[in-house]
Amino acid sequence: MQADTITEPPRPEGELNGHAYTNGHGKKAYDCRSFLSDRAKVSEIDGIRGLMSVEGPGVVSFVSYIYVLGVQSSLADVFIAIVAVRACSSDIFSSQFSYHKANSDFSRAGRPNPTSFPFSAMTLTIKPPLADPSALPVDITIDGNDLDTALQYGPSAGLPKLRDWLEQLQSKVHKRERGNWTISLGSGSQDMMYKGFMSILNPGDPILLETPLYPGALPALRHLNAELIEVDVDDQGLSPDNLERILSTWPEGKKRPRVIYTSPVGTNPSGCSATKERKLAVLEVCKKYDVLIFEDDPYYYLAQELIPSYFELETQVYPEGGHVLRFDSFSKLLSAGMRLGFATGPKELLHAIDVCTAGANLHTSSVSQAVVLGLVQHWGIEGFLSHGRGVAKLYAERRAEFEAIAHKHLNGLATWVPPVAGMFLWVDMSPAGIRDSYDLIRHEALAKGVLGVPGMTFYPKGRKSPHVRLSFSIVDLIEETELGFARLAEAIREKRKTLGLE
Repeated sequence: MQADTITEPPRPEGELNGHAYTNGHGKKAYDCRSFLSDRAKVSEIDGIRGLMSVEGPGVVSFVSYIYVLGVQSSLADVFIAIVAVRACSSDIFSSQFSYHKANSDFSRAGRPNPTSFPFSAMTLTIKPPLADPSALPVDITIDGNDLDTALQYGPSAGLPKLRDWLEQLQSKVHKRERGNWTISLGSGSQDMMYKGFMSILNPGDPILLETPLYPGALPALRHLNAELIEVDVDDQGLSPDNLERILSTWPEGKKRPRVIYTSPVGTNPSGCSATKERKLAVLEVCKKYDVLIFEDDPYYYLAQELIPSYFELETQVYPEGGHVLRFDSFSKLLSAGMRLGFATGPKELLHAIDVCTAGANLHTSSVSQAVVLGLVQHWGIEGFLSHGRGVAKLYAERRAEFEAIAHKHLNGLATWVPPVAGMFLWVDMSPAGIRDSYDLIRHEALAKGVLGVPGMTFYPKGRKSPHVRLSFSIVDLIEETELGFARLAEAIREKRKTLGLE
């Protein structure tokens, strides 16, 4: 059976052709499903995983990969469930039954028998907090039902207990009441973004991209043969003026972009961070032209003063919400190797991402999710935020040392925007007359034994750039940084001589 069966989902009352309708007051009621790609509008999780919402006590299940919900069911439900599998449409039962998923457990029907799993417990030793290195390490153990859950197949959106905890976190941090938005977990935020693009864009669609941008966002867009529209940043990140200019002069009759990608805090590579006022200005432009925001924010907690997010601010511009799809990552806070991130946004858009997950990899690692769940349950939300502050302080201290050495060697040769978050300096060498950093890094810098990432890497169309991205996250700050900047300065001066500038 295919993992994303094509079926026509039920339309909300008043909807026409998947778009918003006009209510009795003459105003259009917002329906975020209008942002979905053509395929996402008619794709559903297959009939096997779709049966998750009808299993329950009293139902004898011979189905694979299904978790049990703490509800009452009748034998009639079994018959309907069988019919639903044959129809391959989870909407048949999701529209007829209302179950309480918060108290869910997992069915053993059709799953590998857990007796065969050679694990009885996992014990993790938690380091002392960054803010209190003298504290003793703490052991936490994952066993019993929590371990059984971690070792089995799970729901595509993620473990319910972890999703619930993350919804509490998002509600507190971003000041959003729980309700018309939800959370889904994936194998890193990049995995979620890839599936997000697949859920929103049709092949060949135009998309607005904050530029320069993280190049990991591009593979999905190139797979879709999307038209990549560059929106240049300034010292405060994404420019509403540049965005307005592009959208106000968009050719008449040409399909308009419906999505903009932005990484608003400690941007990779520019290091810029958009202020609250800047974000509100961008939201106003997006409202004017009906553009959905993809907020990729992996460095959010690396700022010592948290900046209000697009997800938090959107209700000041859109009272109904639903115009921001936010992506968070655990890679910079807990572990990059666990490959765990999550998306927050409208339920309809997150469901489309879950459909992609069900078809691609069923769900992200439940073991990784269980490890994170055990940790955050031990910490609590305040403990998690305290850890984030500790991580931000660590990077701020490294950044200060790194910048001081950079100024020592590059003053007069280069400039950069001092970052308030993130891991990078985006060094502009145009004051030294350098127009193509790739040429300098490939030849003079490499010959002298120093490397950075050339700026052209971060431009979707590969334009020449005078910038180079330098990371201060793990480089040795005592000897290597001093030596590296000395070598880079020598390379710049040598290139100036080659160009006849000295």
